[in-house]
Amino acid sequence: MNYEQTCDYLDDLIKSGIKLGLENTSRLLKALGNPQLKVPTVHIAGTNGKGSTAIFTESILRSAGYRTGLYTSPHLLDYRERIQVNRQEILPEELAQVATCIKEACEQENIPATYFEVATAIAFLHFFQSGCEWNIIEVGMGGRLDSTNLCKAQVSVITSISKDHESSLGQNLEAIAAEKAAIIKPGGTVLAGKNKPEVCEVIEAWAREKGCPVEFLGREFKIRGRTWNGHVQTFDWSSPDLLLEGLEIPLLGEFQVQNAALAVAATRQAVKTQEAVLSEHYLRSGLKNAYWPGRMEVVETNPIVLLDCAHNPDSVKKLTDSIREHFRFEKSRVILGVMKDKDLPQIAEIIGSFADEVYITQPRMERSADPHNLFKLLQISNKVIEIIDEIQYALHTAKNRSGPRDLILVTGSVFTIAEAKQSIEHQKLH
Repeated sequence: MNYEQTCDYLDDLIKSGIKLGLENTSRLLKALGNPQLKVPTVHIAGTNGKGSTAIFTESILRSAGYRTGLYTSPHLLDYRERIQVNRQEILPEELAQVATCIKEACEQENIPATYFEVATAIAFLHFFQSGCEWNIIEVGMGGRLDSTNLCKAQVSVITSISKDHESSLGQNLEAIAAEKAAIIKPGGTVLAGKNKPEVCEVIEAWAREKGCPVEFLGREFKIRGRTWNGHVQTFDWSSPDLLLEGLEIPLLGEFQVQNAALAVAATRQAVKTQEAVLSEHYLRSGLKNAYWPGRMEVVETNPIVLLDCAHNPDSVKKLTDSIREHFRFEKSRVILGVMKDKDLPQIAEIIGSFADEVYITQPRMERSADPHNLFKLLQISNKVIEIIDEIQYALHTAKNRSGPRDLILVTGSVFTIAEAKQSIEHQKLH
């Protein structure tokens, strides 16, 4: 296949939907020689923060001179964002070559692989062929039955856990935590973020069962002294054997400091498995140079236009709290586009208490929530609420009504942010 044919092939696979389970991917990877077992791996699960933690982890390891494979999902604008070597997206011709191998293997072995199963196989094969020395793999959904769970992780990282995808992962935090803790592999090391006691107990039990040491943020390693100078966040990181003062990250929000702290712990453990030590310089430069579009990303000022992929109540609450902390503004206008499988009442309550005006939009996705349902939920907030289906028109309306000291937030899903970024780029070109 050429690149155009590859894109058509992947687009057709989207129709197969999401199917949790390991059988297809296991057969496919076996047919490819199990490339996922040939590269040391940091495997990252969690409800929120796993993508950012992956970004920080990759940046530190690359700063230290390791050749890295980074697999994240979903993408913002281009499929190739998901699969990166040394933070460079897979080239069109590389994607075509690897995808052709995958397609042929599926046909020869009669494997009805889904979009995500194929994407995961592409990533693992590409990273092996590219000579990666460390893979940083973000779980797609859950953990136990996620296609990425066929890797053999030397380090398993579990970020913050809250309710999301309940129909697939379970109705309570303990059940969701168990699904995510199932990425823990015997012989590995586990790092875990700040979570409720019942979640920590589940993680600890899984680690104990697999014979793995586990370190928790706030227990074995800690953060303190968080500050913000208008450009970067600064914090101190400590463990019994190391104190790092004045670490800097360019991403906003207390939650990003926690993600960065997890990445420091994860990378130290990763190189330790190879009897190496990360110098303080690599830890500092890796954190400072990390970048992650669509996460509290300021794309315009006067008024401030802020994009964030928050997509469930926990991440939306952290987002609005962080905006109040980091920005000074007069009025806030929120452009909101959410998927229908999310907790709409809670998201509406949080946005309703934050925004002066809300423009409800509908990303071009089958899973998008009906704007009229969100409208009904938001009406109780006694704010200005409007339905504007097209994101570009919602942005236009918000800008026209905003003064130079106001703030416009676009949020609700990665798909909302993708369309907003496309609209903003289009306006710049015209």
